Amino acid sequence: MTDIVIFGAGQFAEVLTVYLEQDTNDKVVGYTVDNLYCSTDTFNGLPLVAWENLESHFPPSQVQLLGPISYRGANRFRKDRFLEGKSRGYAFYTFIHPSAYIYSNKIGENVIILEGNTLQPFVEIGDNCILWSHNHVGHHTIIKAHNFLCGRVTIGGNVVIEEGVFWAGCTTAKDNINIGAWSFLTPGTIALENIPEDSILVREKNRLLKKAAHKHYKKLLG
Repeated sequence: MTDIVIFGAGQFAEVLTVYLEQDTNDKVVGYTVDNLYCSTDTFNGLPLVAWENLESHFPPSQVQLLGPISYRGANRFRKDRFLEGKSRGYAFYTFIHPSAYIYSNKIGENVIILEGNTLQPFVEIGDNCILWSHNHVGHHTIIKAHNFLCGRVTIGGNVVIEEGVFWAGCTTAKDNINIGAWSFLTPGTIALENIPEDSILVREKNRLLKKAAHKHYKKLLG
C-alpha cells in the first residue's frame, strides 16, 4: 500500500480522494498547498501541510505525491511544483481509473486518467498530465508533459501535442497535426490544422489567435 499526499485543498482534491479510496488499495494520508494558502492545519479530516515544510511532516521516503490538481497559471504552476517536488526527492503517483481503456504502457509519472478514457495503441502520455473523464486519444498520438484534458476531448491519430496545452471540454483535434506548447483550445473547438505555440483556438468561426495564450490565460482560467 502506498501512502499519498495530494497537492491541493479544494474540490478537485476532494474528488480525487474519493477515486483513490474507492478504486485503489492505496491511502491518502494528507494534503499540501503553498504556505500562502495554508490557513488551517487540516483538510478533509487529514493534515494539511505547507508545501515549503512538507519534508518535516511527510518525508520523501514515506509518501508519494499526486498533483497539483489545477490548471492555475495555464499549467505552468503544475509544472513548477512537479519539478520542484522531483528536485526535493519525491516520487509522484500515477492514478489510472479501472474503467479506462488503456492500450499503451508509455505513461509518465504524476498522471491522472479518470473514468471512461480511451488510449489507443502506441499512444504516449508524458509526465504530469491530467485526463479528466471520457476522453479519446487516437493511435500513435504523443501527449507531452503538463497537458490538461478537461473531458470529452477527442484527439485523432498521430497527433503531436507539445507541453502545457489546456484542452477545454468537448474539443477535438484531427489526425496528423501538431499542437504547439502552452496553447489553449476553448470549449467546443476543432483543430483542423497545426496550432502554433502559445495560441488560442476560439469557437467563433473556429478562429485562431496566434501568440495570445499567455495574455488571456489568467483572465479565462484564473
